[in-house]
Amino acid sequence: AHAEEQGSRLRFKLKHATELTSTRTGDILDTLMPPLVFKELKGPDCIPSHKYRHATITQSDLCGFTKLASKLSPMQVVNFMSELFGDFDRLTDSYKVYKVETIGDTYVAGMAEPPLTAENS
Repeated sequence: AHAEEQGSRLRFKLKHATELTSTRTGDILDTLMPPLVFKELKGPDCIPSHKYRHATITQSDLCGFTKLASKLSPMQVVNFMSELFGDFDRLTDSYKVYKVETIGDTYVAGMAEPPLTAENS
């Protein structure tokens, strides 16, 4: 009976760990991938096959940002980045471009045919 209980507890822990890992992986992919691609990957018959005739990925990196940031207060840096990336966000919304991510002073976005987002499909 003790061995059965131990086995049952181990199976429960493994199942919980697997579900937690799956949830974390899904959250990461949902953040990094275009919504339509992520939705397709979650499907039961997942064989992604995207062909894009035209695609553009852009990355902006602020030259001299470290030097500039060293001369500003932390609040000034936050306000500057918030205003700049806010402008970028408004442009991506306006032109239906998929915003991939912001990392530090880097902004990454992409667009393709067929569209990467439901909004521009």
